[in-house]
Amino acid sequence: MNEKKRSIRLLWFMKYDRKANRKAAMKNEARRERKFGAASVAASLLLSSSNSASAFVPSCSSSLRPTTTAIGVSSTKLFHWANRLDARFEERSCEDESYLQEEIAVKHKLQPISQEFTRRSILSIGVIGTTLSTLLSSSLPANADFAPGGTLLDRPVYVTYGNSEASPSRAPNNSNVLFSQDNYYKFGSAAPWIEAGSTEFPKSMPFVPSQQRYDALKKFSVRVQTSKDQLVKIGSASSGADVPDSDDPTYQLRALGLLANSFLASENSGTTNELMLARWYINEMYLRIGDYKTALQKGDQKDAETCYGYLIKAMNSYLTLINRSITSKVGDQFSYL
Repeated sequence: MNEKKRSIRLLWFMKYDRKANRKAAMKNEARRERKFGAASVAASLLLSSSNSASAFVPSCSSSLRPTTTAIGVSSTKLFHWANRLDARFEERSCEDESYLQEEIAVKHKLQPISQEFTRRSILSIGVIGTTLSTLLSSSLPANADFAPGGTLLDRPVYVTYGNSEASPSRAPNNSNVLFSQDNYYKFGSAAPWIEAGSTEFPKSMPFVPSQQRYDALKKFSVRVQTSKDQLVKIGSASSGADVPDSDDPTYQLRALGLLANSFLASENSGTTNELMLARWYINEMYLRIGDYKTALQKGDQKDAETCYGYLIKAMNSYLTLINRSITSKVGDQFSYL
């Protein structure tokens, strides 16, 4: 009887051990696929133009000389794209490496090389690499780049693209603004100004319940007026000391963002393009206040007037966007500066 119990117990442990091993193998495979995903992009791009390229190198050596591929893109540019892709997985990859080292220490042996790359992972690398190589070789120009949000665009990305009057003080990665997820974050370009009272841009507005807009307007209308009054006040400043910093609460810029959240997005729609547009105008106000203050501190009156003019354009564009959602049932529209 005891022998039978021991046999049953041994079989149970063997079955449990096999399940644990299969689960660990699946996790390791998923980690390897995620880790090699970004690498396959760069490897495929380099392979499409050079037969000597055999592996992806995350950090390019300083001695590497730029070479031109068949599609007119330098190899250093390709490394730049690959590094930006790989950066998204950098933190997770470090965790995976430590985890794999712990697994190796427990098992006291390495798996054969043939098991490091499964058929599924090799296939996924090949499909991703071939698809992106075809895309780049057929339609993607040499000046393509990533938007701060990660979208690959078929054109250059810079803070004044699409609007030469946008603030040049915006960081390329959108790190020095109030609301990081704005129009530039998603589309990699500046938005055009909106003429006061115009309905030509954007073409349509998202649906938001009128009760939600009514409550928001009732809550934030006074703070919006305070923001307008403060911008008018600093317009007559004679020195930088008379202009509060951009993050001063007297400007009520965050209140403008909260009002836009309630006017241009709902629980069903999530973050809309119109909301990102409104945030871009608020961020431009934030940046232009700093530009205006800096110009006054330098004694450059002409530059100060130019910056203040763009500041007013940003506010009027924001107000025009908001006013389109203020119907007679919601309340009174805002006046322009």
